[in-house]
Amino acid sequence: MAVQSATYNEKDRIWSGAERTSTYSPDTSVGKIIFNTMRTWPKNVFRSFINDIDGSEVTFEQALTWAIRIAQFFKKRELGHKDVIGIAMQNSTYAMPLGVACLLNGTPFHSISTLLDEATTAHVFSITKPKLIFCDGIDIKKIQAATIGWSPDIFTLTDHVEGTPSIETLLEPTGTERMYQPQPLKEGSAQTVAILCSSGTTGLPKAVCISNGSLINDTMVGSNEMVIFTPSCLDWLTGLVTFFFNTILGVTRIVTNKPFTPEYFVQIVKKYNIHVAVLPPRYLNALTSSPDATPEALASIMNIHYTGGWVSMVTLKKAQELCKGAVLSCGYGMTEMGIVTSNAGIHNLSSVGRPVPGVRMRIVDEDGKNLTYNEVGELYVHTNLHWNGYYGNPEETHKLQDSEGWYHTGDLGYFDEHNFLYIVDRKKEMLRYEYLSYWPTEIESVIAKLPQVQDVCVVGIYDERVGDEAGALVVRVPGTEISAQEIVDHVAKHLPAKEKQLYSGVQFTDKLPSNANGKTLRKASRDLFLAKKGANN
Repeated sequence: MAVQSATYNEKDRIWSGAERTSTYSPDTSVGKIIFNTMRTWPKNVFRSFINDIDGSEVTFEQALTWAIRIAQFFKKRELGHKDVIGIAMQNSTYAMPLGVACLLNGTPFHSISTLLDEATTAHVFSITKPKLIFCDGIDIKKIQAATIGWSPDIFTLTDHVEGTPSIETLLEPTGTERMYQPQPLKEGSAQTVAILCSSGTTGLPKAVCISNGSLINDTMVGSNEMVIFTPSCLDWLTGLVTFFFNTILGVTRIVTNKPFTPEYFVQIVKKYNIHVAVLPPRYLNALTSSPDATPEALASIMNIHYTGGWVSMVTLKKAQELCKGAVLSCGYGMTEMGIVTSNAGIHNLSSVGRPVPGVRMRIVDEDGKNLTYNEVGELYVHTNLHWNGYYGNPEETHKLQDSEGWYHTGDLGYFDEHNFLYIVDRKKEMLRYEYLSYWPTEIESVIAKLPQVQDVCVVGIYDERVGDEAGALVVRVPGTEISAQEIVDHVAKHLPAKEKQLYSGVQFTDKLPSNANGKTLRKASRDLFLAKKGANN
């Protein structure tokens, strides 16, 4: 896996990736591409996915047949590109065929996490008001309550419920499967084909439109001999990307709805000889602390891709020792703009990499001035691709993307002289103590070096006298002991600046609050920190 090349225009102070290329025209529907691939390789089970829950293996031929029948049902219901199909599911046997069916019919799916509570589920689905929703039977009451305002038709994918139709009722032969052809795009490459939720780390989730053209590129590399695992489903960007690795490149995907534990991960790596794993930082951290994780057990791993947050160098070095010869890689992106940087290899691992092909970037100060090397400012990104914005929310759309197409990411970062991007922190999470700015991740990186610390989130506790006092929510490595004062003293020793001290102290917890894909939620961590501090006082 090669590190991306990038250039810097000194006059305009803009960093650029290489020229974007594509085997396919951006006006070719992703559904058509998947349709052709799956028909070309119908029998090979390695061009499919394996469900570790029930051991089922699904070939392209079977998956495509199911997808066509579901798509024909959508067509019969007169669902088109302006309609929306709702999905709230964990990984299961029918997850991939359902996603393919939506793409074949040109009807965008709005996929949300099953971990959302009823109120948040009602909020996000009320934005798009899907006419049909597919969910697991265990969540049927929540979905019904959340959508009572327009009462869509609901189908179950697993744990079927009496009185509610299941997806299996749509899989009966139609007699016309062999003559089926995917629906062409009505709006070309700009047509919305998927809708995901924003991360929700800065407020209620928004519905992010993803266009057909943004999903067609030549940056994906894989083959039918590769086996990949990611805990994400279709409700997360990494799950969507893995879905395309499976359906377009023929990569075998291992799916499961069991909760992630390092012990279970090691088990499925050995069982299926997994080559590529996509893990959020907290899962990677837990893996490197597990006694079950050994070089022998993880010998098949060729690449670990970590995404969704910051990883300490200590954890990365441990991961490299465990997965000898494997490539550690990372990237930076947002659901709204996709993955826009990539990095691979043991060097510059603290960087999120260089711009990917077709992407331009600049670092901007508070006055709107473009900065140069090693100067921290807000990261602006231009993908040179069309974005349809947040569904039904032009105001928030214009807040993120300006009239010239630049995304104002809200992340602070800088480029080094080799055109590597470093993310310092969220602009909105920058803290101030006595008018001095500091970033939680810098303190987190120091605390994470302690061998007794498995995970940490630093939060700001506001005091009107001084501003934001830093406090650390810490997860200890099982079986170890370390006191709050030892952590406070460790930070003071390595970060002597007065604004970076843990004036609010340290609170311990068994795990950090996170979203469905393991990304630490700083606001929820702050709430938990305050609750624990109040209980201990």
